[in-house]
Formats: sequence, structure tokens, C-alpha cells
Amino acid sequence: MSILQIERLSKAFAADVLFDPFSVQLARGDRIALIGDNGVGKSTLLKIIANLESPSEGAARLIGDVRITYLSQTSRLQDEGTLREAMDHPFTHLREMETELRRLEHAIADGADDSETIHRYDDLLHQFERAGGYEIDARIRAALIGVGFAPNQFDTPIEVLSGGEEARAALARVLLEEPDLLMLDEPTNHLDFGALDWLEETLLQFPGALILVSHDRHLLDRVANRTWDIAFEQVTVYKGGYSQSRAQRDADRERRLKAYDQQEETIEKYKDFVRRHKAGQKVRQAKDRERKLERIEKTRIERPKDAKRISLHINMSVLPGKRVISVCDLNIGFDRTLFSIPEAVVYRGEKIAIIGPNGCGKTTLLRTLIGEHPPLAGTCELGHNVKYATFSQRQEGLHGRDTVLAGVLSRASLTISEARGLLGRFLFSGDEVEKKMEALSGGERSRVALALLSLIEGNLLLLDEPTNHLDLASQEILERAVQEYPGTVLLISHDRALLEAVTTQVWLVEDGELRVHGYGYTEFRRHHEGNAVQEKNANSENRPQSQVTATKPKHSDYRSREIEAQRQALEADIEALERQLQELETGLVEASTDGDGRRVSELGIEHEQVQGALTKKYETWNALAEDPGG
Repeated sequence: MSILQIERLSKAFAADVLFDPFSVQLARGDRIALIGDNGVGKSTLLKIIANLESPSEGAARLIGDVRITYLSQTSRLQDEGTLREAMDHPFTHLREMETELRRLEHAIADGADDSETIHRYDDLLHQFERAGGYEIDARIRAALIGVGFAPNQFDTPIEVLSGGEEARAALARVLLEEPDLLMLDEPTNHLDFGALDWLEETLLQFPGALILVSHDRHLLDRVANRTWDIAFEQVTVYKGGYSQSRAQRDADRERRLKAYDQQEETIEKYKDFVRRHKAGQKVRQAKDRERKLERIEKTRIERPKDAKRISLHINMSVLPGKRVISVCDLNIGFDRTLFSIPEAVVYRGEKIAIIGPNGCGKTTLLRTLIGEHPPLAGTCELGHNVKYATFSQRQEGLHGRDTVLAGVLSRASLTISEARGLLGRFLFSGDEVEKKMEALSGGERSRVALALLSLIEGNLLLLDEPTNHLDLASQEILERAVQEYPGTVLLISHDRALLEAVTTQVWLVEDGELRVHGYGYTEFRRHHEGNAVQEKNANSENRPQSQVTATKPKHSDYRSREIEAQRQALEADIEALERQLQELETGLVEASTDGDGRRVSELGIEHEQVQGALTKKYETWNALAEDPGG
């Protein structure tokens, strides 16, 4: 059943048309990937559906009592209080019911055992249970941990959260709301790998309708079952996720191009016939061809349009030696060690993904390897004939008052004509090359950085989040360029599609150490979900020439056994309390049904006490789970 009807919807700003009239329906269970180049109107379409902006023509109508939630790219929590308290907003109605239940329990305990009070309590208790009232705290906890918060952060005041933390909290809250229609605009910003996986699973299980704007191709392929593509002022609907839609689009373009070529061939034949026989014996046939040409003009097929795309090829200079990087007892950090690498060797031709939690020191590692940042201890040597080229997510030097053209000329030995030609390949044409660097969007600045990267003939490529701000098509072009690059690559990225396509190794930063896994990212994901010991054995067997021999920080066997014993005892306590809570909830329902007011009051108070005890046990268990002695 449809919950959203879009009828002849269009949007334009003066003469700038975003999309021409289109119609489509959205049903519960539809998960839409809304795609298109930067600036084509994806966010605007979401705002129109959310009734935050008006269309130029047509309408987007919700059918029935549909609850809608929209998370924009800039959404933040406008709350006071703590992170945990902010997550309570979707449950305001349930919290009010809970307060009323407590009031009724106390009233019953004080002797108000009239049938009206008992029935009121009975009805409210059943409503509260059916609506998931007993699951609120567990759901809040799961959502906050899912987007990357630790339990010890739950009581953090909203006002001290960073922008990225607040964005993650806003995502957690909209997912807790469970609307009928959920619209997310770039929700993966600020998420690490664990949070990305959690978001995928959450959206796959979401029962309502979803419209998702994202530059994460992996997410779009996993989650979406339909695609809306905005291109050339048209909205086209495809079945399946991103990759399936691209295959359908390409096949459709081939069909239209073939039809166009056949049409042009027919037109040329008719025109030639008319030219040769307009005044001859076949004048009647010539007039017939003219009438056919007139009919063709009325339904003429336009040549399929091709979007402008960047043209990227990354050159390699001289061939380096077999060993590109050698590391021994290296400590990465600033005033303290972030992680260590006892020993590692990078061999020519490897394409290595460096992954780990946000803030663990991955960028610092790249800077240390090429000598831009000193190590705290140990050595790092570049091999014979190694020449590196970098793409930094900070894009240093591309934020000043220089024009794009001047910025390129200052970094490369090019003539003005050559620089303009280079920038043209990265979609800067005409007066666009005179734009100030400080005025560029994130996507434009990334294109300038890629243009400069294409000029550097290195044999060691260091890429730090290269697909940030790039549209989906540009991401694929970069992916092909890295695949074709014959040199060595060290890559930091949250773009799982890129990592799956290009990497031959994974370096994982975890628990204060870096471990090398001698296979690509896809295989790494499979192995990493299994037993850690098996993963380590597979690593040494598959890739003996490039490995890390690092050990976990040592703690006393006594401390480890003590923590394990505490964990087991806590788990037993938690299971017992959970069973007790379930029995109390069953007893509450039975006592309420029997009209036993005093029993209801007693069980309600006991339920509150057990719930509090269970929460404390969970917190203690989490603290032990984070203890390095475990």
C-alpha cells in the first residue's frame, strides 16, 4: 500500500531547473537510493517531501496518517541535558504512560482499589507493554552504541559534544523514532566501520519506507531495493540498488543510442532520396519521403546525453626497489604512543588499506612513514628510488585566496594553456578557473587536489580519504585509476566499495598495535568476523613476506583470570535479573487482570528496583569489557 504519492512534481529556481515533472509512488518497505551528481536537487527533493520547501509544480502527498522523519546533512541536537536524556524524546508518550503507571501503583497501594482505578491501570499497563515500554532503555543503549558512543559517554552534556558526535547522536535519535517514512541525507558522515555495519543492519530491518541520499556505494547496494536517479533535469526510477541501477542505465542508454543512430541513418537516406528525385520521375516518392521526414521530426529521438566526468590517470615514475617501506620498532604518536609497529615491510605493487577507529592515528602513520612527522621511537626507511605522492583529506594549501588557476600554476611547471587544459579535465572551464580556493565547495576542492595528484609521477601513493566530497561517478573513476596504477598504494578510507575493489592487504590499528592481514578488504571482513587466532594464522600463511610481529601489552595472568571470573559472575547475575524482570512483568499483567491492587503496587515497586539493579550490572560489565587486562 502506498504511503506517498508524487504527482507531476517539479522544482526550479528562476531559470535553473532541478528536475522536470515526474510521478512516482512509495510503499511501505520500499528503500530508495536517491542518487545524482552534486547540486542536482537531491536534498531539495527530500525537503519538498518533508514539507520544508514548496515545489514549482505538482505535489508530494502523504496517504493516510503517515509519520515522517527527515535527517538533513546539517541536523544537530537542539537539546539541553545529557546524551541519554536527548534519546528519550521519541519515547515521550511512553515515559508519560510510565509515570502514570507509577502514580496509579502508589494510589492502589494507598487503598484506591476501586474498579475504575484498577481497570485504568490494567489498560495502561497493556498499552505500555505492547508499545515496547519495557524496552526503551535497551533500545536507547543499542542505538548509542551502534553509532559509536561508549556507555561511559551516555551522561555527557549535549553542549560539550563535538559537531561529529552531535551528528551521530542526531542519527541515533531519528532511528529510535521508527517513523513510517524515514529520509536520511548523508547519514554516514562521521561513522566508523563498526557504526556503518550497524547502520546497514538497522536499515535492512527497518519496516517502514526509506529514502536515502549517500555517497557510500556499499550502503546503497546493501540497503536499497529501488533507485531514483536525478540526471539532466529528469528523475528516472530503476529497480535495485546503486550498482543494479547503473547496469540498467547503461543498457537503456545503449538502446536509445542505437535507436538514435538508426533514426539518423533513416533521416539521411530520406533526405538524400528527396535531393535526388525531387524534380525527377520519382517526385511522388520524394514527396512521400518528405511527409515521413515531417512525422519523424515530430517524434524525433534526442541523442542520449553524457554527463561531464573527470578524467583521471595517475602516473608512475621510475620503478622502485622491491622493498618500498621498511619499519622496525616504530611508535606512532605525539606526546604519547597511539600505536606501535614492531616490524613491517611493504613490497612493490601492494595496495594497502589502513583501517581502525576514528582518531586512532592513521593519518599520523602516513605522515610518519614519509618523514613529515617524527616517530616517538623506532625507524622507518623508504626503499631505493621511492618517490611518494600524497592526497591529504585536509588538502593543505587549497584554502587560501589564490585562484584555482594560480594554485595549480604555483605547484606545477605548466603554461597557462596547459594548466587550463588540466583543469578542464577536472571540470573547471571558462571563468571557473578564476574562482578563489577559499570559495570552493568540498567536491571542487577534491577535484583540484586530484588534478594536482595526476601531475606527480610518484611510485608510492598515499591517499587519505580521497573519495570524501566526490560524487558517486567520480568515486568510480578514482577507483579505476587506483586499480590501474602500477605502483604501491597506502589508502585510508571509509569507502568500503573502494577498499573492496583495490586492496591487496589490510593494516588494522587496534588495541595499541598494528597488525597486517595479507589479503584484501573483502577477505578481511570474512576473516575478521571469525576467530582471531585463525585470522592470525591465515595472515602468516598467505603473506609471509610482509608481516608484523607485534604482541599485545602484557598484563598479569592473575589480573586476567580475576577479570574473567568477575565477568562470568556478572553474566550470571544479569541472566538472573533478566529472568526476574520477566517474571515480574508477567505477574504485573496477571495482578492487574485479577484486580489485585495491593499486589500490583508491590510488584511495580519491585520491578523498578530490579530494573535499576540490572542497569548497574550492565554498566559494570561494560567497564570490565573495556579493561585491557581482559
